[in-house]
Amino acid sequence: MRRFLGIGILCVAAGAAQADSVPGAMNSFAKYADPGQAVAAVKTEFSAAPGQAVRLAIYDSEEAFLERARAKHEARLDEEGVAVLPLADLEPGEYAFAAYLDENGDGKLNRGKILGRPKEPVAFSNGVKPKLRKPRYDETKVAVGPGRVVVITLED
Repeated sequence: MRRFLGIGILCVAAGAAQADSVPGAMNSFAKYADPGQAVAAVKTEFSAAPGQAVRLAIYDSEEAFLERARAKHEARLDEEGVAVLPLADLEPGEYAFAAYLDENGDGKLNRGKILGRPKEPVAFSNGVKPKLRKPRYDETKVAVGPGRVVVITLED
């Protein structure tokens, strides 16, 4: 059964995630780095069809975390299972990210009826994988700025 955290809701299970926010030349996703802006690269660790939508929510404070996204982005998976999202509208600073794969293309995060468990893969920045609570802003925030690539990994 897939585990999935709802963005903006309290859930009890989480999919796996990891994030990296380092200068593009220092990580394996350097090809996505852009010296003029930060970039998010959401990759899948399972077989997913190219063209599926990845949705990304960006939060800039503890108060807004999982309630009011500062920005929302969408991109499609490429042949390598990666969706690249330019973050041109973000000033340098610390942000938390939540991403999910919209497997059925309905534009929303689908959840089960019992405890609201997510039915689609979800991930948070910094590899945060809470089990019986929602993640916290302070544990998911990463440094963002021009030339940096934030890598978030979705696992089934």
